[in-house]
Amino acid sequence: MRGSILAALPLHVMLTAIASAQSRPPAIHAAERLPGHIVDVSAGEFFLRSPESIPSGLTSFRLRQIGDLLSNPEKVRAENLLPATPENDPTRAFHMLWVVRMESGRTVDEWYRAKVRGEPTPWAMILGGPASADPPRTSNATLVLKPGTYALVCFVGSGRQDKIRSHLLKGMFRPLTVVPSTSGTVELPKPDVTARITRTGQIELSGPVRKGRRLIRVVNETASWHEFIVARVKKGRSTEETAVWTRAAGTPRPFDSWGGLSDVPPGATLTITSFLEPGSYLLWTIRAPATSLAVTVPEG
Repeated sequence: MRGSILAALPLHVMLTAIASAQSRPPAIHAAERLPGHIVDVSAGEFFLRSPESIPSGLTSFRLRQIGDLLSNPEKVRAENLLPATPENDPTRAFHMLWVVRMESGRTVDEWYRAKVRGEPTPWAMILGGPASADPPRTSNATLVLKPGTYALVCFVGSGRQDKIRSHLLKGMFRPLTVVPSTSGTVELPKPDVTARITRTGQIELSGPVRKGRRLIRVVNETASWHEFIVARVKKGRSTEETAVWTRAAGTPRPFDSWGGLSDVPPGATLTITSFLEPGSYLLWTIRAPATSLAVTVPEG
């Protein structure tokens, strides 16, 4: 019966329906639901896809990699092992997400023009967002948004002197309008565990981390910006190796990116929902022994 119905449809209607189904994010199991209103963002080389407007309140941004990291991982791994040159950018296919809020009366176009000219933008507040995760996994960040004008941005490469590596300047940003909502949900959910970033950049957990769906509240107690990265150590590799590994080692990367946060602003609190399997993990603000924390997620 379904085939008969489709056959009776005009060709342009059928093609539109197929394209819509292909572009729709895959269904998420109920156990993997995120808090608040879920905003799906897709990232590739070099673009972001996302809604144009969303309601204010409790919001979870879910970041999905749809570029070479998904379609051509062998190429990405080869690039990542080579040094950075004008012909090779080891971070070309690794995308994160930052949410930036504009002051009233400012526009995203104005903000971008200032970034191109290298001018400061004190009227734009970076709120953080999800870090990268290796496909098919996604990464996420939950925060409370007020109504206003925002930009969704990938800042990877923007801090380097060689600006040709800046994903932002390659066009990885999207305007986002947050409209007032009648929903009363404005508070971050109760976490399963709290991760404190201390003044030395170290991570302290409030308790053990167990397998399954876990809400981790990340609190930055410092006056500096810090990323918060969750990596699962591959079988046969170690957390010690993961903390010091570099491309210069010439060995495959000893971990899988499991998500985390691209940035946690000074004094800010964000939440991630992590779907943890048993095994060894490394959490870090800077991937180094002094600022990394080894975590074992047991079977039970």
